[in-house]
Amino acid sequence: MKFGMFFLLFTFNLFVGHAISATEAVVVAADTEHPLVNQHAEYYQQVSLPNIKQISFSTSNSIAPYFFADKAQGVQYDLLVAALGLNHIEIKELVHAPNLRAQRLVNTKIIDCMVNTPDNVEGLFYTQSLIEYQNSVFYLTKNNLQVHNIQDLESISMLGFQNAKQYLGDEFKAIATTSSNYSEISNQKSQVVMLFNGHTQSIVLERRIFEYYRHLLRDKLDTNLAVTELALFAPAERKIACHDEHTAAIVDRAISALKQSYRYQEILDLAEQNSYQPAQHYNQLTR
Repeated sequence: MKFGMFFLLFTFNLFVGHAISATEAVVVAADTEHPLVNQHAEYYQQVSLPNIKQISFSTSNSIAPYFFADKAQGVQYDLLVAALGLNHIEIKELVHAPNLRAQRLVNTKIIDCMVNTPDNVEGLFYTQSLIEYQNSVFYLTKNNLQVHNIQDLESISMLGFQNAKQYLGDEFKAIATTSSNYSEISNQKSQVVMLFNGHTQSIVLERRIFEYYRHLLRDKLDTNLAVTELALFAPAERKIACHDEHTAAIVDRAISALKQSYRYQEILDLAEQNSYQPAQHYNQLTR
């Protein structure tokens, strides 16, 4: 009888011991973060964003071929429409205005977001860069200018776009401020005309803008002349900023989706093939 009781107690203790061990094992496993936790957290953060169907934008008066004041077209415009379209969002309104007014429209919440917003504007929320601008120095190859760095620019005549010396770094600003060979004009088309007419040895201009006007002027000037481009400046990111944090997050997510698709590079390639000239179609989004 005593042996039987001993056997029952031993068996009971053994069972309880296994149960406790199993319980302890479950507790340890529950404390370990599942590899999908972060993924689900990100997912729920995304789906918690408001369901916006339309967003209004402001941008500069005209930056051909990125935007056209009289057409709902342009390289940057097409990228923006494509990005928003992936999230079933439409452009409610696109207002072209001088830079300060374009920014003020967003600061006062009349317009949702500004394209090409200056850095570090207080009270605005930024997206990643939609596209990069490449400012370069261009000269006629036949002139064989010996320019290899920014310091070499001091010895040649240069025609820059308006306020170029404020955007292209301290080294360039120092040369542009002191050199009698440097000047600026606001009309970028005139820059290209003066280069091919030989009125200046070089111009400082954004790459796609140069190619756009070079093609546009082909019937008036011999723009087939060989041109050397010196990409002496770092690419400039072009970001969008919104007065509402959630709207900025939605636009940023849309840009990410576009960059991960084939469509982003397709738009850039097609624009380059057409020398950045606008297609022959219009709509009523711009004013």
